Amino acid sequence: MITQFMLAAGVALLGQPRSVAGSISGVVVNASQDGIPVGGAEVVLRVKLEGRFVTAAEGIADEQGRFLFDNIPADEAYIYQPGANREGIHYPGPRVRLNSRTPHARVKLPARDTISHPNPLILLRHEITIQPETDALRVTETMLIENPGSRTYVGRPAHEGGRAATLRLSIPSDFRRTTFDNEFYGRQFTLFDGRLVTDVPWTPGRRKLEFTYVLPNDSHDRTWQRPLDLLCDHLQLTVHTENPDEVACNLPRAASQSTGTVTFESTGETLPAGHVVRLRLDRLPVSLAAYGRWLAVAVLVVLISTTGWIGRSSVARRLSAS
Repeated sequence: MITQFMLAAGVALLGQPRSVAGSISGVVVNASQDGIPVGGAEVVLRVKLEGRFVTAAEGIADEQGRFLFDNIPADEAYIYQPGANREGIHYPGPRVRLNSRTPHARVKLPARDTISHPNPLILLRHEITIQPETDALRVTETMLIENPGSRTYVGRPAHEGGRAATLRLSIPSDFRRTTFDNEFYGRQFTLFDGRLVTDVPWTPGRRKLEFTYVLPNDSHDRTWQRPLDLLCDHLQLTVHTENPDEVACNLPRAASQSTGTVTFESTGETLPAGHVVRLRLDRLPVSLAAYGRWLAVAVLVVLISTTGWIGRSSVARRLSAS
């Protein structure tokens, strides 16, 4: 009726005897449909070994969604985490410790239906900080993203046979490098057609996404712009500058300002996906090397112009002489 599992591999890694046999049992339910049982769901048991969770056993729940991990060590040295797989998505359950006093535990593993269209994600808050540096702009973005529905958003391909995407970051395409605050997201985003794209499933609830990128700059003035990726409830843009009057944005200035910064933010209106935020920056720090590049370009233009003028004058003299 219910498959039993063995943890021999995990026990051998720790090299500890199994003194008391324990168990973890429960049921897989559909959290998108009022918790009805999910029959035939894949069930996985992971155990924490040497600081990370590894798969110790797996199997299939019965037609009522029930499962049983039997004959496992009831030892507090082990941290277990059962989970369920549904439609290719893993839903981790609670972490469990067993001991000789409480060798058995019963848990509920919620899984969900999926949705590919329309995109339910919204930006509850989008904070952008820009730090001008010599020959560069350092931009840090913090996004609080919510899936307010009851289903997991998996996205859909832009064309047949393409890769499904759940989020595309429309940061300026000339970024030099990008660093994510969370290593998980750093592994999930890839560069495609000049944009950072991920297909990570978005389960219901809120997640914070934070990343920093660097834009090269060789001019005293520059316009930075950024289309919004999602519907945005609140947007705040802060620029570190000692010259706030030389920074302009198509967002209203915030009522209160901190010394050395100027802040702009949306005021009570929801901004649509695709809305372009534009920021004009003047008196940016530029190195002598950047001046040298511009000077080299200017000299080249002068040489080309002079050569062309000399050539035209020579031809004109030959024509007049003939």
